[in-house]
Amino acid sequence: MGAGRIFTLRSGLLLSLALCAGSWVQARQELIAFVNVTIVPMNQEHVLPGQTVMVEGKRIVQTGPSSSIKLPAGTQKIDGRGDFLMPGLADMHVHLIRSLDAVKSQASSSAQPAAHTIPPLSASDDHERENRALGLLFISNGITSVRNMWGDSAIDTFADEVESRQVLGPHVYSTGPITDGSPYVWQGSRVVGSESEAREAVEQDVQAHRVALKIYNGLSADAYRWLVASARKHGLAVVGHVPDAVGLFGVIEARQESIEHLDGFLDALQPDPASAANVTTPQLLDRADLGKLASLVDSLRVAGIWNCPTVVLVKNIRDDAEFQRKISLLPPSLVERYRRGIPQWHAHPEVTQRVYDLYLAIVHTLRERNARLLLGTDAPKPTVLPGFSLHDELQSFVQAGLTPYQALRAGTSDAAIFLHQEAEFGTVDSGRRADLLLLKANPLENVDNVDKRVGVMVAGRWFTEAELQQRLFALRDSYHQ
Repeated sequence: MGAGRIFTLRSGLLLSLALCAGSWVQARQELIAFVNVTIVPMNQEHVLPGQTVMVEGKRIVQTGPSSSIKLPAGTQKIDGRGDFLMPGLADMHVHLIRSLDAVKSQASSSAQPAAHTIPPLSASDDHERENRALGLLFISNGITSVRNMWGDSAIDTFADEVESRQVLGPHVYSTGPITDGSPYVWQGSRVVGSESEAREAVEQDVQAHRVALKIYNGLSADAYRWLVASARKHGLAVVGHVPDAVGLFGVIEARQESIEHLDGFLDALQPDPASAANVTTPQLLDRADLGKLASLVDSLRVAGIWNCPTVVLVKNIRDDAEFQRKISLLPPSLVERYRRGIPQWHAHPEVTQRVYDLYLAIVHTLRERNARLLLGTDAPKPTVLPGFSLHDELQSFVQAGLTPYQALRAGTSDAAIFLHQEAEFGTVDSGRRADLLLLKANPLENVDNVDKRVGVMVAGRWFTEAELQQRLFALRDSYHQ
């Protein structure tokens, strides 16, 4: 395909998305009210029938019984009879698409052979187009906030465009870049090997207004200690993986704010965790002592550490017609990049199933012993689709023994508490940002009801389910123009 043809495709999609954004802004209503709706507030496990929720601009300004609220003239009314209104969902582990510029710069200056690292799958020269597509996928699945786990200036630009209503997408809370040791895993990672580099890394994230410093597996024990100490000095949260040199018990001692992907658990459950190196996953699974799990989880709870399991990451997904329909909505370039970059993804489904079963057992124990949980997916991956896979994660949480309320809370009010944003989102209450889902059925009875949407409101802008589906179809068609 010639360069001119590529330019035409890209320009056509950007123009289409820009027109969508323009119509969104033009359709803005100053006052919108959900009338006679049942509120699912998500601050406790109950519902409030016969309510009115009034929205002005980006915020909820009033809630209460419909019989007691008088709506100003000109208010747009949305009939909520028989419907349920809950907060928008938060995916607490995603990767929006970065610019390739920083990756290319590091590759040209690094002494580490590129063959020893994994290509930067969440970076692209086409990041603007891909992020706008991901934004629509998230919103159309009821996800109105995301924690982006590798911050970048290109993603900051996208986040600013969302907040200024130029494009449609979720509110973005970004960590700093992956902070790793040498040799590092992912091209573009920030390498820290000295105390001065640790201080500089933290200062970079503070100046960039990141919500946290992101830790990765290859850090030395000293580098991890220096990073944590510097982050604590600046009031910056520390999140991410469990460095091999530190182990889960070391991370617990350091009180890292969140652990992603249940990283470090399988090693910690070995009879001798120090012997876990160079052992195959099936062998680790065979040796795992689940009798250690309760005390391990108790230590996590006492340390105040949150867990973002991303169980869907290790779930075998059937490649059926429904999966193909969903994946057809993603930019083909992104899909191909991830498939090419991780060619052995789920190459051994029997091992993947065993890991999934173990992760369900861990999530069950985390819930049973009142440790803190966050809902996240690590999207995109070859079988983890932006937006759609958060519904799979909800189902996995319920399969692990959580009630629908407990599962949903991990992606609403608890997500806001973790980010110190409880005054912004996570509940249906006056003063909160108007990020809302209107559903045909009660989500506290079945988490699958979150997929039975009447519409989605993000920052006070209302989109019916029919309109969102039309936008998705237009997005898919744009890939083939």
